[in-house]
Amino acid sequence: MIFQILEIKNMASEAKENPGKFASGQAGSMFLDLLVIPALTVFASLLFFFVFGFTNFLGGPYWFFKLLFFITLAAVFLLFYLLRKIYLLIKSVTKNVVESTIKVESTIIE
Repeated sequence: MIFQILEIKNMASEAKENPGKFASGQAGSMFLDLLVIPALTVFASLLFFFVFGFTNFLGGPYWFFKLLFFITLAAVFLLFYLLRKIYLLIKSVTKNVVESTIKVESTIIE
């Protein structure tokens, strides 16, 4: 509980000092939160392919699982690269939008 209070205090001070950086960090964090379950699933499948492709478990090693392991590993590296680019794009766009919104000066119309 005390750590949540301190975290909220830190978040409030960061939002006050640099709102663009704060908003981009929150948007990036939300994007990464969406990837936790798929990442665990892919890791489990890689582990499964590795065990059946490179160990003697249940009569292995099997050539088919070696092939699946390397294809999946290549896909993971490509996907990691693309997701990193998307993450950086989300952060920069969010930061630019917040910065441009804050810089707008309001006028009173009488």
